[in-house]
Amino acid sequence: MEDTLETLWAAVQVLEGNRRYQNLSPYGEPQLGARGLYGSLGGRSDTKEAQLAMLWVLNLSDTEHSLLDIARRSTMPFAALADAARSLQNAGLLKEWIS
Repeated sequence: MEDTLETLWAAVQVLEGNRRYQNLSPYGEPQLGARGLYGSLGGRSDTKEAQLAMLWVLNLSDTEHSLLDIARRSTMPFAALADAARSLQNAGLLKEWIS
């Protein structure tokens, strides 16, 4: 029963957190270090995954792909991509796309 509830909770989190974004800096290097995004990851055990998630989100945030689409394509955990999107949005690199 506990496993079923955990699975359902994970599904609800994906459905509630699935968004489409627009990359506000689609051309050239987004300078993540200058925006404090690489530096703020220091000390985390999942630093490499978080950096990769940011690159995937930036690359596919064209208003056509949702975070779930990006998760499927990248085979990365949805939660890692959602965290990356929040960080990128806070840094002014992404805007949530509302159609």
